[in-house]
Amino acid sequence: MASAKKVGTAKADGKTIDPFKTKKSKTAPAKAGDTVTAPVEVAEAIDRFRDNQEQARHFEGEATVYKDRVQTFCQSEYTRRLQNGVGGSFKVLGDETMVTYVVTDSSAGLSEEDLEAFSAKWGEDAAAELITRDFHSIRFDAEVLEANYDSVVEVLQGLPPAVIERLFKPMLMKARSGAIQLGKRFVKSPEEMQELIKDLKIKNYIK
Repeated sequence: MASAKKVGTAKADGKTIDPFKTKKSKTAPAKAGDTVTAPVEVAEAIDRFRDNQEQARHFEGEATVYKDRVQTFCQSEYTRRLQNGVGGSFKVLGDETMVTYVVTDSSAGLSEEDLEAFSAKWGEDAAAELITRDFHSIRFDAEVLEANYDSVVEVLQGLPPAVIERLFKPMLMKARSGAIQLGKRFVKSPEEMQELIKDLKIKNYIK
């Protein structure tokens, strides 16, 4: 049997390579808190924010209706042009403005059920030629990986170093669960806590 050094495994140089490198360059949502009375100018800003948000939702709903109508027309026009040998994007003129219809060389994710339905409708040859595996979509189950990290890394050491060092994109770090509560031990004032939350990139938002 060939030695590990000869086959070029990740342990060939005498050290273990961690396939899950941490990204070198430069996060858990907050729970709803108690009610706070804001200063007058902030209270006014809240009201204006809500008003504009509601208006945006209303117009977004209207825009969706018109967008669907335009999209349906564009899809029909695209297939007609395609049958005549004309592919690619095109512009559609309105009375005062215009839209651009774009078809990208990519698709949404397809499941096994989608593949089976496609094969049944269009045939296995069409499915084999038109559908492929999306390796970008592969994700580890984070909890399983965390519980078996050392075992997973050990198994992956059998890969050649050139493969294992490039197989995974560098992972990020994140604040631990409960980091805000734990962080109280490291700050001396609300201002420092605010700075700590910012530096930890704790997600915070209004809704």
